Amino acid sequence: MKRILISIGLAAAIAVTAFAAGCSEGKNLVKLSYYDETSYTEDGTLSTINENLFYRNDRKVDVADPCVVCVEDADDPDFGSYFLYGTTGNTGFFCWKSNDLVNWEGVGYAFLYRDLTTPEGSAVSMDSWAPEVVYDAEEGKWYLFFSASPADTAYTYIPYVAESDSPRGPFTLVDHIETYRAPDGTPLKDIADIEENNEYYFQRYMTFDPYLMADAMEQAGIAGLDDTSSLLRAIDFHPYVDEKTDEKYLYFNTSAGSYIMGMRMKNWLEPDYDSLTILTKPGYSTPSSAERDVAHEANTSVNEAAWMTEHNGKYYLTYSVNSYQDKTYQVCQAVGDSPLGEFRKLSEAEGGILLSADASLRDDVSGTGHSTILSAGGNDYIVYHAHNSVAAGGSSRHVAIDEIKWITIEDEEGNALDVMYANGPTTGVQPLPEFASGYANIAPEAEVSATALAEGSSASYLTDGLLSVNRYANYDMVERYVREAEFGEETTITLKFDGYRAMRALMIYNSKNMDSAFFDITRIEFDCRREDGSLVTKYIDHLAFDWLAYTSVDDVDVIRPAAAAIAEFDEMECDEIRITVTPATQEQIPVHGLNGLAELALSEIRVLGK
Repeated sequence: MKRILISIGLAAAIAVTAFAAGCSEGKNLVKLSYYDETSYTEDGTLSTINENLFYRNDRKVDVADPCVVCVEDADDPDFGSYFLYGTTGNTGFFCWKSNDLVNWEGVGYAFLYRDLTTPEGSAVSMDSWAPEVVYDAEEGKWYLFFSASPADTAYTYIPYVAESDSPRGPFTLVDHIETYRAPDGTPLKDIADIEENNEYYFQRYMTFDPYLMADAMEQAGIAGLDDTSSLLRAIDFHPYVDEKTDEKYLYFNTSAGSYIMGMRMKNWLEPDYDSLTILTKPGYSTPSSAERDVAHEANTSVNEAAWMTEHNGKYYLTYSVNSYQDKTYQVCQAVGDSPLGEFRKLSEAEGGILLSADASLRDDVSGTGHSTILSAGGNDYIVYHAHNSVAAGGSSRHVAIDEIKWITIEDEEGNALDVMYANGPTTGVQPLPEFASGYANIAPEAEVSATALAEGSSASYLTDGLLSVNRYANYDMVERYVREAEFGEETTITLKFDGYRAMRALMIYNSKNMDSAFFDITRIEFDCRREDGSLVTKYIDHLAFDWLAYTSVDDVDVIRPAAAAIAEFDEMECDEIRITVTPATQEQIPVHGLNGLAELALSEIRVLGK
């Protein structure tokens, strides 16, 4: 059905373009040459994109639990580069390097399991999870935190830390034999002397002193852990430096109840055990809540993959819920006044679910979770993993990235609160980060106006930076704060810039709803200045929208999120853009159950320029 629709649309576009060109005779109008992202690869599955200007989450790196760090030491040969680590199988932790956060080059193993070896030659592990790396500028060292299962034992999820002089590695396991002590003050027993009892194997190599940690867990309120083997089962370590105070913190979640814990670190090898704090409990809005009260965690015992972010004096803890193998694996957010809380999980009405595939509405992505949040080039991004197979879910995952925006909402008590909003998850074409492409979205800098606006709507919704998403998760929040510009009939949208600006591409995002979607963009006019100073208006008639790529596989009733009609062209200087859009007809978009299409809405307009 969709292929037929596209064929009809192209034929109509050719006819109308010829007509429009004829009507323009005598005017200073020039037809613009452009590319609209409808040229597909040889196998016919993906459109060809300009990777110097755009990106798409195309399974470039198959890895789970991604951690991304930027090299900010000017003396480091990798200065300005990004490094990616993740759970990579039974050999070790592989790492990749990138200059744009999208295209990654493998640089080798930063850590090999053969290096997880005691002096006696006994392998510590052949299975490990979720590496996170942090740089200590004062020491000039990189630290790698992870958990692993020691070989030939029944114990799993044991915390370790390794160190290196380079983000590339090799990382060397830290031995604590000289610092850890048994309760009687004697040094820990060597592995060769360990007997079959509660004294834990490989105590000397663990991130935490097993006995001091046992006391700290008891003081924090973790009951029933009466031996060192139980309390040291922990995963998903996240080192964090508070930029306001330079204090170091380490977050992780225990296998005992999947609590997320946090503690202050004197340095990256010495915890302040007295600071150990429970930050989240599955299903509870705060650790002190008397009853389960988080609706979207009602059937899960999982709180994991912590990440900390500070914004305007508040601290935001993101975490993942549900099983990583399930399509509903997703990232949530909580807010607190300090790095150790108390943290309150945001409700769905407050945007509590930050990133979700919303399995009931998506056929193109699932299992979006375990994320890194970082700033790059003045913008914020979330790097996460998603299932390789939407239908099967499971353990096979790949890395994806989308933009994060901060919006101000009204919290449950009526107070203003900044929260994160993810423009995603996306599977379609998106602009490459500005620091990589050299082009920013300059649309918010324009004065925007529109004709035929529906009552209560606003042209400002077109340039607020928020891509609308059709979802059940956070429905009330999205409907209230992530608004589409709505029109009662054909509209002309004008973006007026204060002076001529260099422009390279235009992205016009469709409505999230099929019954208010446009079929194509009727006409676009750019008021431009040539190199010789003369003025000209360049135009595009019937800019295509890729229905094949942006509608569901089995039906045409659902538009995938963040779907845009795209025009890419040679750089030109313009001071005004006029975009005319006409409501689609029933013949163009035969939506099931609808008698006609009289509505029109647009999510966002992006102008990639300088």
